[in-house]
Amino acid sequence: MKKYYKQILLIAATHGDERIGIEVVNKLVEQKLDAYFDFLIANPKALEKNVRYIDSDLNRSYPGDIKSDLYEKKNAVNNIKIAKKYKYVIDLHEAKFGTKNFIIIPRNKLDIDLPLHFIKLDDILLWPDPKGPLGSCLKNTIELEFGMKDKERPIVINKAVDIVKVFIHSLYTQQNIEKSESNKKRVFMVYGKASVQEAEKYKMKFKDFQEIKIGTEDFIPLLVDQYRDIGIAFYKMRKISSGK
Repeated sequence: MKKYYKQILLIAATHGDERIGIEVVNKLVEQKLDAYFDFLIANPKALEKNVRYIDSDLNRSYPGDIKSDLYEKKNAVNNIKIAKKYKYVIDLHEAKFGTKNFIIIPRNKLDIDLPLHFIKLDDILLWPDPKGPLGSCLKNTIELEFGMKDKERPIVINKAVDIVKVFIHSLYTQQNIEKSESNKKRVFMVYGKASVQEAEKYKMKFKDFQEIKIGTEDFIPLLVDQYRDIGIAFYKMRKISSGK
């Protein structure tokens, strides 16, 4: 590939206990693809301690507050200043109990300044609440979430590397991927959540991306058991585009 100026920023360690971004960047550097991107370790203190965050969830802290006593709130100001310098920003995440890989757009519609047809994942999740992800402030930013449940980590990492490589190649060559492919993606809206107490009342088995009906409510569970430690059994979403 011909060498161009860098348009892409990869963000790693928004959550310090999610190391996928670091692993993906390292592999891309080994393959000398860092000529096409820069990267940012978003939460270095949390990464060093291998914890999700120090004072507050960085992914709920943007646009930040330079006067805040909370480390993540203050650090968010610097991160967003850096991210604004790039045309495209990809924030890499992993979910220990997640079963699928998908794109997250933390907005209520697909008003995103990024060529989604270059991202070789089938599912897009619109996730407007809660507020505070970087992508809720910058339209050039998406999150990629990689599910780790029952998977071999090297396989997931290699999958993530391949997705970023395809994005880089497609962006700089504008070849092989037709824009119409973005219309084939399935789009979901995340609209709520179920508490652990609420979910246990139903004595049912909930699975990611498997539609279920409780009473008059039809919904699709997301990230089942991922956040049980803070009282959330799963998030709820509905499909708004079939991808056909």
